[in-house]
Amino acid sequence: MGGRGGSSGLTNTTRMARTPIQAPPTQPQPPQPQPPQPPQQKQQTGPVQNQIPDDNNTPVNPSPLDSLQNMNDAQLAQLYRDSQKAIMPNHLNDVDDKTQKFVFAIGMNDKPTVVDAQGFATFMVNNNIPKSQILSRSINGGQLKTSAGNSSKLTAKDVADMFKYGRLNYIGGKIGGQAYGAGTYFDMNGGGSTGYGGGALIMGVLNPNTARVISDSKLGRLARAYDLSHPQFARATGGYDTSFHNNNMSIYATVLGYNVIKSSGGYHNVIDRSALVVLK
Repeated sequence: MGGRGGSSGLTNTTRMARTPIQAPPTQPQPPQPQPPQPPQQKQQTGPVQNQIPDDNNTPVNPSPLDSLQNMNDAQLAQLYRDSQKAIMPNHLNDVDDKTQKFVFAIGMNDKPTVVDAQGFATFMVNNNIPKSQILSRSINGGQLKTSAGNSSKLTAKDVADMFKYGRLNYIGGKIGGQAYGAGTYFDMNGGGSTGYGGGALIMGVLNPNTARVISDSKLGRLARAYDLSHPQFARATGGYDTSFHNNNMSIYATVLGYNVIKSSGGYHNVIDRSALVVLK
């Protein structure tokens, strides 16, 4: 073979130009409909405490009580220490409360079952719940620390709706006392006013499928034994504490597998909203 510009050595040949193969003409295709796309959720940026709670920043554990039962002493101690460093949305962090941080960290954010009057009556009949076991909570309006760090005024209905439908479980008892632990207090009085507020009334009953109830006296006995069997957790929490403000009774109830603390006088401290069926 010759180099560039050289002769191939072939003579008296006729070179035929190659005709390129033409692809058959294609028929224009009608435009295909695009499959529906799921709505794109706007990603929030900035510190968690300044974000509005949504599905991306709201921890939810479908069975936090069961998860706690599967943890050993060292794991529970570490969970508690980590929970106290939790960065929470502003409206949960209105008061520095150890139970609020723990509940937020374990994702105990399931909502109560909310039904209309007919559904409420039917549920009571089907589960043999007498009227005397209706729980009531009287509430007033209040102030909400917003995502922007400002304060927003809430009506009593706003507060009630936040309990029924809010994405996050706001732990009550942080500003007042915690005689039976931190949580949302209800009086088992058959559906009457509790006298602590007159703006709105939340009525509900314990859901037999989800409520795990322990008396405050039994909790005390089990918690002190728990401190002995779980020394690392006891050191992390400082031990079972029943002081009137910012105690850890509700934290011990959850690690023992309970989500409602009841008193001998009929008060029920609801730590987990999903323990209730609530009237709309």
